[in-house]
Amino acid sequence: MTPQFMREEAARFRGMAETVDREASKARLLAMAVDYESRAKAADEMTEPAPGEAAKVKAVRKHAKDVNEAV
Repeated sequence: MTPQFMREEAARFRGMAETVDREASKARLLAMAVDYESRAKAADEMTEPAPGEAAKVKAVRKHAKDVNEAV
């Protein structure tokens, strides 16, 4: 699930909460919206590096042990 999808679902749950008469259902839908928003925020933080933070890249080289061995 992408962060955009999770935010759209959160908005959908908020919209559903506005139309529900029962308070328990409204609270459950709003809790689901908050959960989806927090998941979207966490996904954003995982995919985007923090400002000023260098991306860590590890270079890997493979060396042949023997002259006749292919890499």
